Amino acid sequence: MNTRLLPALVSVFLLTATVRAEETFDDAMKRATADYGERLRKAADELNTARKSIADEKAPLLKELRLTEDRIIAAQSQIERLEAGKEDYSEQRRKVLMELDATRKNSAYISTLAHDGIVAFDESLAPGEGQLLSDRIQALEQKLDDESSVSTAQSAVDVAEFLLARTQRSLGGYAAAGSSLIEGSNQVIKGTFAFLGPETYFLQDDGTGAGTARPRAGSAYPVTYRLPSWKPQDASAFFQGKPATIIADASGGKALRLKETKGTVFDHIQKGGPVAYAIIAVGLLSLAMIGQKLRDLSLLAIDPPEVVHAFLAKVSAGSRSQVEQAVKTLSAPVREIFQVGLEYADGSKDILEEHLQSVLLRQRLHYERRLPLLAVIATAAPLMGLLGTVVGMVRTFALITVFGTGNAGKLASGISEVLVATELGLIVAIPTLIAHGFLAHRIQRNLSTLERYALEFVTANETAKDGEKAPSV
Repeated sequence: MNTRLLPALVSVFLLTATVRAEETFDDAMKRATADYGERLRKAADELNTARKSIADEKAPLLKELRLTEDRIIAAQSQIERLEAGKEDYSEQRRKVLMELDATRKNSAYISTLAHDGIVAFDESLAPGEGQLLSDRIQALEQKLDDESSVSTAQSAVDVAEFLLARTQRSLGGYAAAGSSLIEGSNQVIKGTFAFLGPETYFLQDDGTGAGTARPRAGSAYPVTYRLPSWKPQDASAFFQGKPATIIADASGGKALRLKETKGTVFDHIQKGGPVAYAIIAVGLLSLAMIGQKLRDLSLLAIDPPEVVHAFLAKVSAGSRSQVEQAVKTLSAPVREIFQVGLEYADGSKDILEEHLQSVLLRQRLHYERRLPLLAVIATAAPLMGLLGTVVGMVRTFALITVFGTGNAGKLASGISEVLVATELGLIVAIPTLIAHGFLAHRIQRNLSTLERYALEFVTANETAKDGEKAPSV
């Protein structure tokens, strides 16, 4: 029973009791009970109707709820499957990334091997083979270095196939057309190369000039050294693939390379760079000054003491006419001193000594000129050579920084070239130092002898004056 109907029934009951107070209590209760029953029946009907309506409305909602719950359950199952799939995907992705990284490393390793192989092959090419294979090698290197290339492995395979084909072809030797320089000539001659193991031979198209080919630094063409002892018929048969006698270099080309390293004097000087030319210029200047000083030394010829003493004896005797005749027979330096002495012989001793000293100083300045410059050249030439060496070493170490020290032969060659400047500096300095010592000693000795002769002339002149002043007996 709906509790909300009780207040209404009570109100009706009270109202009925008030209106019909004159009715008996039993009648009133019956009427109230009948009325309440009627109302209760109606309320029950309304309640059933509401329940039915609620049931009718609840059924589709429950159905929709069950469908929604089914969808939620399905979604949760799908989420679980997706999460499981995500974990599987992450694991697969990790494995794929690891495989990709391993593949990249293997690809890089294969590419490095291929690149090193093609570089080593390029460096080991026989003289003249570069003309035949340079384009192919360059194309393979570009293909390996091309970052946009899709398949590095394919490029490495191409390199491997190329190297294998070249190795198979090299077995037993082969011949190919090409061009070469001939020793002593700057002309490029066409002919045929024969590659046989470590040796390479070249024959001109006219059938002459058969010889062994060697690489030339800085040139695409090798140099062919003629072999006069190789008979033309044997050479022709060899290049035609027929049995023949060949001439092989037991030193493996070292003797020829040693011959090439010698070169001419100009080539040797050119290796020293600009400093070497400056040293040569200083050396020529030193040579010219040495020649001039040798000429001055020849002009500084001194008469022997016995000749000078004979002349001084005449001066002491006071025979002026004989003295003037005798002074003309003396050497130029001695004659100049004695002529000045005779000119001032009648004056005081101090004045005579001053004039003689003036002549000696003039002669000293004349004959000792440029000797200090020779000493400077003897000191500066080794320093210039050291400068050239230091400059060359700086350049060499700069190249080492860029290209490394992979080729010890080329590195030693570069160091030997920078030492050329030091060699030239010593070649200039040592003879200059010896010449300076010799010339300085000889000139100083002759000038000291002239000073002694000047003092002896003063003494002889004073003796002559004393003899004139002495009373005659």
